Amino acid sequence: MSVQQNIKLVESFFKGGSGLKGTPLKNYTSGDNSSGGSGLEGLVDELILQAARDSGIDMGRVKVNGDYFKPSTGDIEKKDPQRMDHHVWVDDKCVIVMESRAWIDKPFMTLKRAVVRNFMELDYVRNKLSEDVKFLFVALAIDIKPRLVNTLDKTMGHGDRIGYFKFSPKRRNYRKNNYFDNGINYADIESLYSTIYDIFVDNKKGSVS
Repeated sequence: MSVQQNIKLVESFFKGGSGLKGTPLKNYTSGDNSSGGSGLEGLVDELILQAARDSGIDMGRVKVNGDYFKPSTGDIEKKDPQRMDHHVWVDDKCVIVMESRAWIDKPFMTLKRAVVRNFMELDYVRNKLSEDVKFLFVALAIDIKPRLVNTLDKTMGHGDRIGYFKFSPKRRNYRKNNYFDNGINYADIESLYSTIYDIFVDNKKGSVS
């Protein structure tokens, strides 16, 4: 197992964003820029696929998308489709659900934990998820307190399936700098890689349940 390629990808992304402010910063993190960059979502897709390749799994079994989980045709007017940014599939089961965002704060986290609950409790989504599916939140900065996580674990449930990873070690706008100008949180890059890698290894043999 080697995390070095993922570290290099994050370092390159940080180098490209250094010193940006305002609209250029927003465009860079979203991927909406003239240089053709893929933004944070594109970076996370690369990190996922690199961990998959390193695990030795047959890449023909792996798919990453953000397509909606839809109810049956007859229920489409009564049941709302669900999605997050990255759905990681092995065979016909989604083994990881990920959300990537430049900045995660309390309102956003509260909203997305409700989406996690929807995924787990709506049968037309749950039956597409692996038995031990994990939900991973990846951001450049995560500005939430442990007490919020504790509260959401109690009210929304499924806290044992959730991981949080931030690439910057500091809060948003720390010392009036952007996300990329306060160093890199290497520990969380390594933890994210290990988490994804281990999931692929666990599902490498046989079909996914």
